Amino acid sequence: MSIEIGRYEQQFVETLHERYICKICLHPCQHAYLSGCCGHNFCKSCLRGNAQSEAKRYSTTCPFCHNEEFTTLPNKQADREIMSLHVMCTNKEKGCEWQGELNNINNHLGNSDGCQFEDVKCSNDCGKMLQRQYLTSHVETECPCRKVDCLYCYITGERQFIEGVHKEQCPKLPLPCPNKCQVGSVPRNNIEAHRKECPLETMHCANQCGKSVQRRYFTSHVETKCPRRKVDCQYCHITGENQFIEGEHKKQCSRLPIFCPNKCRGKKIAREDMEAHRKECPLEMVQCEYHNMGCEERMMRKRRKDHEEEKMEDHLLMTKLKLAENEGRLIKTEDKLASNESKLAFTETRLRNVEVMLHHLISSTEPSNMLIDWPIHLTTMAKKITGVIKICPVVVKISNFRERLEQEFCWQGEPFLSHNKGYKFSLNVFPAGVSDGKGTHLSVLLFLMKGPHDDDLTWPLRGLYEFKLLNQISDCEHHSHLLFYGIHMPDNSASRVTVGSRAAFGYGSVKFISNKDLHKVTPTCQYLKDDCIFLQISKL
Repeated sequence: MSIEIGRYEQQFVETLHERYICKICLHPCQHAYLSGCCGHNFCKSCLRGNAQSEAKRYSTTCPFCHNEEFTTLPNKQADREIMSLHVMCTNKEKGCEWQGELNNINNHLGNSDGCQFEDVKCSNDCGKMLQRQYLTSHVETECPCRKVDCLYCYITGERQFIEGVHKEQCPKLPLPCPNKCQVGSVPRNNIEAHRKECPLETMHCANQCGKSVQRRYFTSHVETKCPRRKVDCQYCHITGENQFIEGEHKKQCSRLPIFCPNKCRGKKIAREDMEAHRKECPLEMVQCEYHNMGCEERMMRKRRKDHEEEKMEDHLLMTKLKLAENEGRLIKTEDKLASNESKLAFTETRLRNVEVMLHHLISSTEPSNMLIDWPIHLTTMAKKITGVIKICPVVVKISNFRERLEQEFCWQGEPFLSHNKGYKFSLNVFPAGVSDGKGTHLSVLLFLMKGPHDDDLTWPLRGLYEFKLLNQISDCEHHSHLLFYGIHMPDNSASRVTVGSRAAFGYGSVKFISNKDLHKVTPTCQYLKDDCIFLQISKL
C-alpha cells in the first residue's frame, strides 16, 4: 500500500523557517499538525502515513522524539503563515515570472487571465493540451474541431469534416475537367453536363465503326473519314458504306471506267461495255475465220483481212481437206447407225420375251417372294439384256452385310433415275454408320450425279423421296422407312459426281436404323436375313 505524502510543489521565494518544515518529509507543511510532546509541525498526510506504518507494531509514538505519549492538533496559525509566503509559478521553467502568495497560486494557474504558460485543454474538445497563451490561436485557426463554413456550398461544420468527408462530396467544389480542356474548373455537380459539351470528350462513332474520337473531330470523322459512312458510288450511284463502295463494290461496279486491256485508246470504258468493245477493238487478238478448217494463226482484228487475203490459197486447200474428212466420217456414222438399229430391234424382241416369262413367274409365285426376289431379278435381268439404267422405284440387295459391318465398308449401289429421262442418283449405304451414327446406326445417303439428261431438266432440283428397309418375313406393313424432304441444289452442275467417285456429301440419314433394331428378330419381322438386307427407294 502506497503512502501519500503531502507537500507543496511550488518553489518558495524565501528560505522557510524551520518551524514550517515537516519533520517527516522535510518539506513545507501542508495542513500542519502540532506535536504536543516536542512542539514540531507535521503534514497531515505524513502523520497518517506514519500512523499506518506504526500500527504494524501496535503502538503510536512521536515520529521525531519517539515519545509514546504522542498527541497532535491542527496548527491553523502555521497554515496561515505558510499560505501567506511568496512562491514562484510552477511554470517558471517555461518562462512565467509571476511571484505571489501561496494562497493565490491556484487563481494564477486556473484564471484565463492568469499564467499564460499553464497547459490547458482545447475548448473544442479536440483532446490537445497546449499553453494558455496559444489557446486562442489554436481554437480559432488550428483546431481540427473548430467550426468553419464550406467555401463553396456554405454549410457549417467541424473543420476536419469540412476538409475531409464533405470535400469529397461537396456538389459545388470546383474540379478540373477530366479531359483537361480550356474551361478550367467546373463545379462537381456540373461535370456531367460539361462533358456533354466538352470539345475534348471522347465519343463513339455514330456509324458504329468501332472508333472513338473527340467531340471536336466527331462531325468531320462521321461525314468524311469514317469507313462505314453512307456514300453513293460516283459511277452507278448505288448507296452503301464507304468501305464497301471503295472495296468490294469497286471491284464489281458495272459502270466503273477501266482501260481496254489492248490499250487501243486513251480514255476509259465502263466495265459492262468492255465485252462489247472487245468484240470491235481493232487491237484484240482473234483467230482466223478458217480456224475450224485448220488455220491456227492469231492476229489483231485490224490485220485479219490482210491475213485472209495473203493466205487465201492455203485456206481453200484446208477447206477441201476438211470437207473430204467430214464426208468420210458421215459414211462411218451412217454404217454404225444401221448396225445399232439392227441391234435395238433384236434387243426389243428379247425384252418382250423376258416380260412374258416374268409375267408367268410372278403369277405363279407367292406374294412374299414376289415382293423381294423377283423385282430385283427383273431389274437385273432387264439391265443385262438392254443396258438401260434403272428407274425409281428400285429395290437393292446388300449381301455380306456382317463382313461390311466389321470392316466398315461403304456399299455403293448402281446409279438410277428419278423418272424416265430424269435426275440421276446413286445410293451409298454405311453398315457401320457414319458421322453421328457411326458405330450405333445403319446410315443411308442419296447422292446426286451427273446425268445424261441434265441439260433438259429443271433446276434447282426439288423433290420428296422415301427409303424403306424391307421386312423379309411379313408384308410391307412392318417395313422400316425414312422420309427426307427438300432436295435442293443451287444449279445444274454443283455438288454432282461422276459414276464411281465419292461425293462430298449426300442427302439422307446418318441414323437410319439402330443396330439393335436392325438385328432384332420377331415372329413377324426380320430385316437382316441370310446376311443380307433389302432397301427400296421411291419418289413420292
